[in-house]
Amino acid sequence: MSNQNNIIERLTELFNSVFEGELKVDSLTEETRLIEDIGMNSIGLLYMAMAVEEEFGVRFTNEDFVSLRTIGDVVKKIEANI
Repeated sequence: MSNQNNIIERLTELFNSVFEGELKVDSLTEETRLIEDIGMNSIGLLYMAMAVEEEFGVRFTNEDFVSLRTIGDVVKKIEANI
C-alpha cells in the first residue's frame, strides 16, 4: 500500500472519530472535496486541522486554510511535513 493510501486510510479513521459519523467520510479519495463532498463547514475545517496536527505532527497556517480544498491537499500538506 502506498504512503498516500495509508494517509487517506488514517484520515478516514481520524475523521470518523472526530466527527462521530456526522460527516460522509466512508470512501475518501484524493479528489474528495472537504466542503462540497464531506460537508465540512469552517468549524469542521478547524476541528479537522487540529486533529490532523495532533495525529501527524503537521502545523497549518492561515494560508493553508485558504488552499485546502480536497483530501489530496491535506495529504500533500502531511507528506511535506513527514
